[in-house]
Amino acid sequence: MKTLILGPCLMESKDLYLNTGRSLSNLINDFDFYFKASFDKANRTSVSSPRGPGLAEGIQCFQEIKKEFPQIKLTTDIHEPTHAEALSDIIDVMQIPAFLSRQTDLLVAAAQNCNIVNIKKGQWLGPVQTCQAADKIRNVNPHAQVWLTERGSFFGYDRLVIDFSLVETFKSVFDQVILDCTHATQKLNGATSGGDSELAKKYFLSAPVFGYQGIFAEVHPCPPKALSDADSQIPLDEVSALISNLKRITAIINAH
Repeated sequence: MKTLILGPCLMESKDLYLNTGRSLSNLINDFDFYFKASFDKANRTSVSSPRGPGLAEGIQCFQEIKKEFPQIKLTTDIHEPTHAEALSDIIDVMQIPAFLSRQTDLLVAAAQNCNIVNIKKGQWLGPVQTCQAADKIRNVNPHAQVWLTERGSFFGYDRLVIDFSLVETFKSVFDQVILDCTHATQKLNGATSGGDSELAKKYFLSAPVFGYQGIFAEVHPCPPKALSDADSQIPLDEVSALISNLKRITAIINAH
């Protein structure tokens, strides 16, 4: 287990973003840590759902936390090719949202502006189609690292399941294969996407058992009050214990 990508789903406010980043920075060691939050959630269920502060204010928050923690590494999702160039000087990993994981122009722009691109696997994609996205990036930037974050596949129309047998297949193509512990718990509840933070914590601890090289998890100081993905986010005050247990599990696996 090498990489941890943690942070709130949405950049709800500058204070929440900065305070969560401070807390996580004090907790994380022995891992390659990336702090995440979305400046714009462009795929919300409702047009009236909170989307975040937007690009300009998001960049200000990124700059502020980099100033306070010069060594911190940041990631965020981009939705338009123009976002890639605007974020090229401050974002360490550009994330491609699952719903846009086959968008050629977006993948190309990310590859042109960042040397690490993390593709969130589309829930409807099989392994062949998923791996094709890596080729689009490497054709533009042969030196880029291409990561894949698995968030499950649709089972029917209303829930996601994870095929753990695909980990080794994806590892033969991608530089890192990461398990999205929180989004993988989502299921449709009528018009909204619910989740299960207790299941997310079990996925968190199971990731090294199945050979994942990293963990993606959304965490929030108070998940019930979160403006996005409230049901699936892990409480911030539980992260320290999870990481301690993750280290123990990883050590046992490495020893055997």
